[in-house]
Amino acid sequence: MPHWVYLILAGVVVIVAVILGRTAAFRSRRYAVEPQPGLKIDIDRAAERLAGAVQLPTITVSDPEKGDWGPFEKFIRYLEQAYPTAHAVMEREIVNGYSLLYRWKGRDESLKPALFLAHIDVVPVEVGTEQDWLYPPFSGALAEGFVWGRGTMDVKNQLISALEAVEYLAAEGFTPPRDFYLAFGHDEETRGEEGAVKLSELLQSRGLSFEYILDEGGAVTVGAMPGVKRPVALVGIAEKGYADIRITAQGEAGHSSMPPRHTAAGMIGRAVAALEKRQRPARISPYLKKTLAYIGPEMGFGLRLILANLWLFGPLFKLAFQSSRAGSALLRTTTAVTVLEGGSRPNVLPKKAGAVINYRIAPGETVRELLDHVRRVVGKGIEVETIQATEPSRISPVDGTGFKAIEQAVYAIFPEAVTVPYIVMGGTDAIRYEPVCDQIYRFTPMLISKEDLERIHGTNERLSLENIERGIRFYIELFKQ
Repeated sequence: MPHWVYLILAGVVVIVAVILGRTAAFRSRRYAVEPQPGLKIDIDRAAERLAGAVQLPTITVSDPEKGDWGPFEKFIRYLEQAYPTAHAVMEREIVNGYSLLYRWKGRDESLKPALFLAHIDVVPVEVGTEQDWLYPPFSGALAEGFVWGRGTMDVKNQLISALEAVEYLAAEGFTPPRDFYLAFGHDEETRGEEGAVKLSELLQSRGLSFEYILDEGGAVTVGAMPGVKRPVALVGIAEKGYADIRITAQGEAGHSSMPPRHTAAGMIGRAVAALEKRQRPARISPYLKKTLAYIGPEMGFGLRLILANLWLFGPLFKLAFQSSRAGSALLRTTTAVTVLEGGSRPNVLPKKAGAVINYRIAPGETVRELLDHVRRVVGKGIEVETIQATEPSRISPVDGTGFKAIEQAVYAIFPEAVTVPYIVMGGTDAIRYEPVCDQIYRFTPMLISKEDLERIHGTNERLSLENIERGIRFYIELFKQ
């Protein structure tokens, strides 16, 4: 047999050995966690307090001067009345009219404090869908084992869970090991300029820095990850950037009976088609590798073999992964054409036409790179401008004290789950606090299905009594650490 055949066979043996070796080393992460001692939590009372919070329609709008701030003032007073013990042990400040900052003084001033975030505001109910709700969206109805209404999942549940935990522990005489801060912004749903930004600036002015920060984010999901039977607790270690970019074309006005070769609307249509076709490249980024390192061991042998050997199977993985919307969003900066502008009558040529494209920018890319890409794709003759843009957040470590504390609390409350770091697709208030902390995480302690995800910002938003209890227990576990 020729020598080159032996060399090929030897190479194949080496490659197979490496593949199998890496796959065998790709082990599941299992942790021994002691169960929580019996906690006497009054879930019915907690559900009533969440329902009371939902009944106050704290809706924000883009223009603060057009907002109805009465419900926000009532909400602040409501929290005082609902959580008297928590308000007795914590210092409270009202920031910029409607945001809240609490400090729970700890035993050891040498330890850096921890900061827990949530937001007071909620999105409005889409006009015309009110009749589709089984219970009115701001009724806070307690029915069928759920609290119903806008904000039960995003994210008054998180705010109430944190205060319930403080109320419970304070009544038990507990003092935290370090200072705990709670910051509740009032305009997260409209980008947080008047809430989280002002809260962060206040903390910076006082020279504060935090051991870690926890905000809303991923949840414990069932069936969201193909090939994974265990529940998956998605803990955000970063979030994508955000950009709204408008493209505009100028054309000839006049009657449609004698059109030019390309109208302004036609030029915009061609540019939009080009942007959808030539999207930002799919990449197996370092942060995605972290996600796969945690979730891969829970999959079957075939998928484990691929994920443990991305050095070889990377192109195959990208091809398969980007076939789904969720997979594609993890691999790249996403492109979503959301607004088309131009034209008023069928028989009149529009002088100007435009479109707005919403981008969610993957960490590792920048707004400038995105703008350069858009200009290259649409070509000459199309104006490109940024309406608003935020760079991607920093990526927080998975080996830091904050992630480990959250992971331990997850396993205490959701013992069957596997904790997985990931990138949050939407925006949160957390990015506003980067000047005061290097460890920022995004997780909401509730167990939900894929169908439940559609209720967030949607119709029939609701939270089960079991999830109310899980949320409270989670924060009790986290505070005790």
